[in-house]
Amino acid sequence: MAAISIIVPVYNTAIYLEECLSSICGQTCSDIEIICVNDGSTDQSGMILERFAASDKRVRIIHKGNTGYGHSMNIGIEAAVGEYIGIVESDDWIRKNMMQTLYEAAEMYQVDFVKADFCRFVRQADGKIRENYETLSDESLYYNRVFCPSDEIKSFRFSINIWSGIYRTDFIKENNIRFHESPGASFQDNGFWFQTFALAKRAVLLDKPLYMNRRDNPLSSVYCPDKVFAIREEYDYIRQWLDNLQGNQKKYRFLCAEGRIRGYFHTIDRIDDTYKADFYIKFREDYLNLRESGELAETFLPLEWRKRIDKILENPKEACRLEIEERKRHRQILGDFKDIIIYGAGVYGKKVFATLERMGAGKCIAYFAVTDLKGNPSVLNGIPVVEFDTLSKEFCQEALVIVAVKEEMQEEIIHNICGHGYQHYKDGSILLNM
Repeated sequence: MAAISIIVPVYNTAIYLEECLSSICGQTCSDIEIICVNDGSTDQSGMILERFAASDKRVRIIHKGNTGYGHSMNIGIEAAVGEYIGIVESDDWIRKNMMQTLYEAAEMYQVDFVKADFCRFVRQADGKIRENYETLSDESLYYNRVFCPSDEIKSFRFSINIWSGIYRTDFIKENNIRFHESPGASFQDNGFWFQTFALAKRAVLLDKPLYMNRRDNPLSSVYCPDKVFAIREEYDYIRQWLDNLQGNQKKYRFLCAEGRIRGYFHTIDRIDDTYKADFYIKFREDYLNLRESGELAETFLPLEWRKRIDKILENPKEACRLEIEERKRHRQILGDFKDIIIYGAGVYGKKVFATLERMGAGKCIAYFAVTDLKGNPSVLNGIPVVEFDTLSKEFCQEALVIVAVKEEMQEEIIHNICGHGYQHYKDGSILLNM
């Protein structure tokens, strides 16, 4: 029995696969098995897998026809014999000490799962990596202590990912925690994530980034604008799973409903404009059904959702039209700038960040900039916070600075921005009022 069984689902990721497998084989924790499930790849992925298996006996390959991500993951779970199960996507990579750090924490705290923060990254044209630190929770009180997710329901608002931690194998198999196997579907990590949080009695989070999540793979599900109703199907699966759950289901139904709405907002921000009107109509229909069934705890929904929800409920087609127009204005403002710097890390800065995330420009945000780091965080929403005067002047040729501070502070800050050769934008009436 290995300490950790690492499942790597593979489908046509040959250009990233060697980096991924090298990072796994090079772990400081050598007591691992690496289960690569090849989902009918048609590129060179199979050959790369065979080469790694020939040079490292810990690598096991399961070749199968193309039946989808969920089925691949379930095959990997069934094959796992380690004490714990880890998951690494085949276009990502992990830091050298990830598995050892997670294993030691899992053993020390005796938990059902342990997760750590992570980084999202893109590899630039010059080969350099630009990464953003992502936290699982915005609140430090959830880190480095054992908690029961179902007793602390705010944990169901943590960042949804399945790959930044490891899970006790007995916990997964005894509870029959599995992936939705709908062929061709996406976002099947949501169901697995929800099950682990609903059933775990002991969990712990680590406040250190160990996993590197790629954001420059054009074939990633988050960049598939035609996968319109995938998240809807996934939450139908979660809801059906709840019907078979023993004990009090009411709390989980509330949490499932909130997760569905969060997923719907993410979908609206992701899909192509041509599909949005139909999705807004379904959003309204599903929301009203949740309200009528009594599964929606509206008073506990995040306040920042309320304005958008009200517009969708009143007239979904008009809400869709207005948001599309708003995004077009935003894109005109941003133009061809490669990077965005948000000047301000307070309330206004956070509003600008949320707006850019909604319009799909979050990956362009390079920094939050401030005049003085004193009293400011070093990282905000996974993005470094820096003193503006420390930024390289060479950076100014490709970056736009969005001024997100109180009006009385703008003139002095803009003077400084212009003195450094940066272009700026300050009209908060567009970027702050979505």
